[in-house]
Amino acid sequence: MSKPKSGLAKFLSELRYRMIWAKEARQSSAAAKAALADQNNPTIAEVKSFLCTLTPHHCGIDLVRIGPDEDGGYLLPDDLIGIEALFSPGVSETLGFDLEIAQRGIQCFLADASVAKPLGLLPNMDFIQKFIGPDDTGDFVTMQKWIAENAAHDTDLLLQMDIEGAEYDVLPGISSETLARFRIMLIEFHDFDQIFDADTFNRLKSLFTKLSETHLLCHLHANNTVGYTTVGSLTLPPVFEATYIRRDRIKGDLSQAQIPHLLDQHNSNKRPNVETPHFWAD
Repeated sequence: MSKPKSGLAKFLSELRYRMIWAKEARQSSAAAKAALADQNNPTIAEVKSFLCTLTPHHCGIDLVRIGPDEDGGYLLPDDLIGIEALFSPGVSETLGFDLEIAQRGIQCFLADASVAKPLGLLPNMDFIQKFIGPDDTGDFVTMQKWIAENAAHDTDLLLQMDIEGAEYDVLPGISSETLARFRIMLIEFHDFDQIFDADTFNRLKSLFTKLSETHLLCHLHANNTVGYTTVGSLTLPPVFEATYIRRDRIKGDLSQAQIPHLLDQHNSNKRPNVETPHFWAD
């Protein structure tokens, strides 16, 4: 068993993490400024206009936190009764969220080709050693096929997706009908610091337009493990967690959600505890 770190060792370790965070922030900010200088890329005004469409709104249902403290815990509407199954592509070191969902009696399907079958799965948890991708080939299986093989066509589902940037290949390939089966979606989006590149910008606009057709963005939480990108008055988290609820589940009038939420926690207390920036309002 390793010995607990001394006060000085802990301070030096946290200082190192903060210096790495600051370096990441400087590098991503410099790259963003360079991209804005290219006339083929979107302007800062166009980027801000798009970000305004990502304003989170109250859905009329209180949010609850499920999962461990810090990284791996998520806020979602307290509207889980009647959901048949969780589909969770991307398995992390902790299964806290998935285990809590399974303990509520919801069938859980997990997929990740980069790890072995996790220990401690409950009887209603199923794991396949596959990546979720745009095609059914080799180590990949599509969401369409995965869902069709494991859930009846007329049931509500829950999605928790953290697949390190592959979400931009997977989500566009999901049919609107299948997407609408998810009552609640928790998606971690990556590479948002690259929004100043024309290809990335157009891909993001297309994807988020598609998601908004069936779902409402009801919570947004910046992942503070990666240095934020700053251009002028605009601050962007390269990685953030988004909570969506299907539009037919909304109750009451919509109003802008309070960010951060009282139940939010920083993903890492070793990095600067920077709050989720209101980039949609800059």
